[in-house]
Order: sequence, then C-alpha cells, then structure tokens
Amino acid sequence: MSTGATPLSRRGQGTPASTPAQDGESGVGPVEILLVDDRPENLLALEAILEPLNKTLIKAHSGDEALRKLLLHDFAVILLDVQMPGINGFETARLIKSRERTKYIPIIFLTAISKDEAYVFQGYSVGAVDYLAKPFQPDILRSKVSVFVDLYLKQKQLSEQQLLLRASEVRELELKHKLEITESEARFSEIVASAMDAIVVFDTDGRISLFNTAAERMFGLPADDAIGHDVRKLMPEPLRQDSLDRVCRASEAAQRGGDTETPEEHILSLSGLRASGEEFPIEATASCLDVRGMRTYTLILRDISERKRAEAALKAQAESLERAMADLKGLNDELADRQAELERAMAARSRFYASMSHELRTPINAVLGYSTLLLENIYGPLNDKQAEGITRTHKAAKHLLELVNDVLDLSKIEAGKIDLRLQPVYFPSLIEDLFVTVRPLADQYGSELTLEHDGEPVKVVSDPRRLRQILLNLLSNAIKFGKGKPIHVSARPRDDGGIVIEVTDQGEGIAPADQAKIFDEFVQLGKTQLTEGTGLGLPISRRLAEMLRGELEVTSEVGKGSTFRLSIPASSDGPVTRAPKHAESSDVAHVAG
Repeated sequence: MSTGATPLSRRGQGTPASTPAQDGESGVGPVEILLVDDRPENLLALEAILEPLNKTLIKAHSGDEALRKLLLHDFAVILLDVQMPGINGFETARLIKSRERTKYIPIIFLTAISKDEAYVFQGYSVGAVDYLAKPFQPDILRSKVSVFVDLYLKQKQLSEQQLLLRASEVRELELKHKLEITESEARFSEIVASAMDAIVVFDTDGRISLFNTAAERMFGLPADDAIGHDVRKLMPEPLRQDSLDRVCRASEAAQRGGDTETPEEHILSLSGLRASGEEFPIEATASCLDVRGMRTYTLILRDISERKRAEAALKAQAESLERAMADLKGLNDELADRQAELERAMAARSRFYASMSHELRTPINAVLGYSTLLLENIYGPLNDKQAEGITRTHKAAKHLLELVNDVLDLSKIEAGKIDLRLQPVYFPSLIEDLFVTVRPLADQYGSELTLEHDGEPVKVVSDPRRLRQILLNLLSNAIKFGKGKPIHVSARPRDDGGIVIEVTDQGEGIAPADQAKIFDEFVQLGKTQLTEGTGLGLPISRRLAEMLRGELEVTSEVGKGSTFRLSIPASSDGPVTRAPKHAESSDVAHVAG
C-alpha cells in the first residue's frame, strides 16, 4: 500500500467541520497530522476518524518511514502505534524527541496489545502526551487531536505576529535612530561650542573647518578669521610643518587601531602661537575621520602653561623633600644606634636579674630552712612571741623567694632563654590535678572549687609545666581575690582541636580604667585588692601563653567578678604569628599575684 498525503474534505457531505479561513490555515499553511502504523487497515480507520477535522493526513507504515517524513513536513501532532516491526513506537518516539526540530511535536501512542502499566509508563517516559488503548472512542481521539491542532495553529499565528511585531520594531528603531542622529548632531554642536578645551577641525590641506569658542579664547583669534585658513598659522614658524606631520601620523595610527603605538603616544606636546605673537605650551590629542577617501583631522587642544608652572614648583618641592629625607635618614640612623644601645642595656639588665636571682636564692633558702626548723621546735620550744616573729620571717622569706623566681622567669622570657618541652597534655585531667594543689589555699579562704567539662577529654600538644604555671597563677588569684565565694572553672574544645579554659571568680572585679594596666610588670591594684603578691604573675602568664601560640584575656565587671580566658591551640609547635598582647596599649588585665 502506498503512503502519502490525504487532504480530507467530505465531498458531497456538506461543509467541513472547520474551514481554512476559520482556523487560520490561510495564514500558516495546511495543518498536517502524521499517522504511523504498520497495518494499513488501522491507518484507514484513523483516516475515517479524523476526516471531520479537515486536516492533511500523512501516513507512515514504520518508524523509519515516520522519521523520513519528519524531515520533510512540519506536523501538528503524531499518532504512533506501539507494536511495529523494526523500530517500535517507543524507540521512534525517543528518536523524535532527540531531534531539536521535532522534540516539541505532541505524540499520542495507540496500541491494542501493550496495555500494561509498565508500557503506559514507558510511553510517557519517552515523551508522549497521551497513551490510548484500542478500542477507543473516535470522538475522544478526534477531540484530543483537535486540541493539539488548535495549539499548533495558535503557535503558528503567534510566530507570524512576532515576525510582524519585529518588523514594526525595526521601523520604529529606524525612526528613533534618525531622531537620535538629529539630536546627536544638535548636542555635538552645543558640546563643541561649550567645551572647555579648544577644538580645531581641518582637512588634508590644513584648511580649518571648525574653530570653537574655547579655541578663540586660547589663540585670541575670532572663528571667522580662523575658518578657511591654514592650521599652521596657529603654531610658531619653526614647528609648523613638523607639528602637522606629527598630528597626521598620530591620527592615522589611532584610526588603524594603534597596533604599534600606545594611547599615550597619541598625546602630542606642541607649542601654540596666539594672535598677539606669544608662544605657549599646549597638549593635543589627534583623531582622523576617513569618509569615502575624504580625511578630516580633529585636534583637541589644552593650554598647559599653568601645569608647566606647577610642575616646576613641584620639582622644587621634590628637591627640598629629598634634602629633608636625607636629614631624616641621618636621624633614623642615630635612632637605630640608640635603639641598639637600649637593647644591649636591656640584655645586660636581664643578665643581671638572672645572676642576682640565683645569688639571692641561697640565703633565702637558708632563712626558710632555719625558720622551718625553729617553728618545728628542733632547737627547743618557742614562746608565743618568738613563734609569731619566726612565722612572719618565714612568710616574708617565702614571699621574697617567689619574687626572685618570678624575676628569674621574666628575665628568661625577655632574653629568649625559655625552652618549651612539648608533649601531649590532657584536659580536664591537668585542671583536676591543680585542684588538689590549690585545695588548701581554697579552704583557707573558704572558696568552693567547681569544674565543668562536657564531652570527651581534649588532647593538645604543649608544655605541661608552663600550662600548670599559668593555670596555677589564675586559680591562686581567683581564690585570693574572690572574697571566699565559689570559683568556677570551665574547659571546652576549640573548633581547631585546641582548648579554652575560663577561670571565674565573684570578687570585686576590675574597673575599666584599671584594665589597661594589670599585665604590666610590678603592677598591682590598690584599695580593692590585697597587697600580697609580686606583681609579676599575670605578665609572666600572658607571655608564656603567647610563647605557646595561645592568648590570655580577661573580662571583668566591678562588683560582679572577673573571668580569665586561656586559649591554647591544638599544637604549640611553630612560630608565633601574631603580635604579643603585652605590646598593645589596649590590653585588658587583672591583678598579678
């Protein structure tokens, strides 16, 4: 059976269901529907069902033939049989949807065999808009096809309207462009007339065709006396021809796109000649317009007399500044020498501290030892006054030993002699050990110690001895100045694997005006705190924290207490990457114990 197009119209049966004039076919051409089935009787039945639509039907007996038809026709809808020899309906639909030209054509699957849900799902998955099982109602099929035909016609009409709209927009743009050209010419005339820079236009013979108001002011020459005359008259006699040649070369290079010259090379430094005969320096930019072989050159000129004078003054200032810089360099060299002397003096001081601290320990330890023996009645019993005096002596010697030890630590830090011994340190175990150490002091002041740590233990790589020294100082201070109220210690892990320890007391707190002083050496607060202590504990603790690549901070409020915050990274190995806190003027601080 041959295949081909069948224009449908009911001869002798009255007026068709819709005429070309009614559905818009006169504007978009005949509407074609593709029928694909390997059985001729099924194609004949579909023709009969769709005849009332009065559309052109194209028949194909296989998937291959349908694909060839799609190369030649523009279909409104495709009715596609599922079970066909060779390429079945699903594969045909997949190929149709894979082509850019045909991917949006609606496909209705028709089948008498493949009615299971799996087949229906496969049909929709390959892009079908509907899946009908035979036998089906002719009216329903005709209605569905009619919907897609109407959609096709509306899309075609919309496309034609868009073409008409574009044509209208093009005409409107042309009119707008002409108006813009007219307005642009008017604006150009106004801009040229009101421009602050002189504008001179001339041809290849040097004849001036435009001479604006700024040019009149610059050269002291009316436009009527300049237009039509040679542009060379605006330049001193020795430079006339040379200057014009330079202008032409720069203009032509700019027109070619400046392949070999930079934009700065198109800026010309010339000399101008006023009508009075006065010469003056000018800076010019040149351009060239070539219209059908007729070249027009444009010069934009600026009088730079004032700038030249300013440059001369600036040069004189630069020379003066150079002399001042030389004097400043001498002062800097002198300051560097004094700084070196100061560093040597500080090093000598540190050595002195270290030496004297060692020398002082021996007699102090002797005083402590003998006073301990006396208090323990090794040399015989003491009366109350003797015991009280020896106790005070023992306490003073102990305080003096603490001061000597702190001075020795400070001198080692300043001299860079402290060696860190890094090893794993576990929290909160370290804090629990320190609680055992400070428990007698806490009992003496009546303070309760509490520790808070959530989660698993935290391991950091640091110097345990220095961490103990820092935390012991913080705990001692909190107990001494906590007014016998509870002392709370919390430990929590940092995001980078480090640890943050906070020691909070409920003492008097520190006034904001005093918080900038506490981390300085030998500084103690006065009336609101006890005078006991060396004044070096917190300065040493902060410097040790910085050596461990951490930081020591404090927040405090008068009447509510203070919180010290020690933050230590996961590893204290490596260089310190930030400025020491003790070098900043805005540091907050607490009492040094």
